[in-house]
Amino acid sequence: MTIPPCPLCEPGPLAGFCRHWKVERKVGAWHIMADGPDLMQRLARQAHFVTVLAYRPSSKGGPAHYRGPLYWERDAHDPADVLKDMRRCIELLQVEYDFQPESTRTCLSGGRSLHATVPPIVMGAEEGHPLLPQIYAAMIEQLFPYSVAPTLDRGIYSGGKGRMWRLVNRQRSDTCRYKIPVTMQEVLHKPYADLEALTLRPRKGIFWPPDDELSPCPGLLQLYAETASALERAPSRPSPRAYAGSGTEGDVDVLLSRCAFVRHCRDDAATLSEPEWFAMVSNVSRCADGSAAVHRLSEPYPTYSSQETDAKITHALQDTGPHTCAFIQNLGFQGCPPRGCGVKAPIALNHHRDSPLRRRREAEDIARRILQRRRGGVAG
Repeated sequence: MTIPPCPLCEPGPLAGFCRHWKVERKVGAWHIMADGPDLMQRLARQAHFVTVLAYRPSSKGGPAHYRGPLYWERDAHDPADVLKDMRRCIELLQVEYDFQPESTRTCLSGGRSLHATVPPIVMGAEEGHPLLPQIYAAMIEQLFPYSVAPTLDRGIYSGGKGRMWRLVNRQRSDTCRYKIPVTMQEVLHKPYADLEALTLRPRKGIFWPPDDELSPCPGLLQLYAETASALERAPSRPSPRAYAGSGTEGDVDVLLSRCAFVRHCRDDAATLSEPEWFAMVSNVSRCADGSAAVHRLSEPYPTYSSQETDAKITHALQDTGPHTCAFIQNLGFQGCPPRGCGVKAPIALNHHRDSPLRRRREAEDIARRILQRRRGGVAG
């Protein structure tokens, strides 16, 4: 069965850098479009999220090439702790790297988190890099170790299609507040309650200096170059969250052995709800021989249709990412371990080397080696 092209995606192959966007609802299609300085003007009105980094797929089967700002996200039960963390980190950057705080573009999410980016020109990263997500993860570990910034989310440095953030001045459906830009002076000096009050409505204006008014920061230039060099010398490893794209890697039997939800979909296939079935399809179809496995797992359902299953597989691979563990639990599945499995989506269990914990440890290791080199120690 042929699935018609998505009317919200830009037509034809995109030879240059591209990004993805999606609407407000939690699970939905990721739509592709060309990157460029006019991207925000070209985005559809219903867009609520867009990927932070742009990427250019390789035409020869190699890794994609990424470009975009250094980014970080902070989240805590008490949002005031997020603001304290941010202030501490800005002070650290000023003292240790002679960093200009105004180079940071900061937004309150309208929930409990704070998003920040530093333009590539500040680090000499304008050309991007195939390992850019890993480079940024390792830089964050070097700049803001856990003891300094416990509220940082260290699992957001994604390969594949990348990490999505809500667009500025979009209203959230959960809190009815807006993600808004804030100036660095506001971040450093306003009480959190005053900043939170600003999220009740959209906020227009100029809050950050344009890129052409920013200067490179020598300390971050050095850190970026050292981190890229260290990762280039490291043994080859899978790209972060390779499962986020439409590649087919991993083994179905491994996924069945490691994931209680996938076993539930196999054992209870005859009575499985449609949302659970599609959550299974979105993960299993990304395994090696995933399409055949989806059919095997779906056949016990009384009204199983080969054509409908093929259409769902195509939809899952082309239009959505793998449904996450959190989404699956929201469907009512209660078989996950109390603290989860250390991954965001079931398919990642087939990429154990690429689990969030693994990525954090690798980033910490790169940061440690850079610090050793700076102190004159022996680097691995």
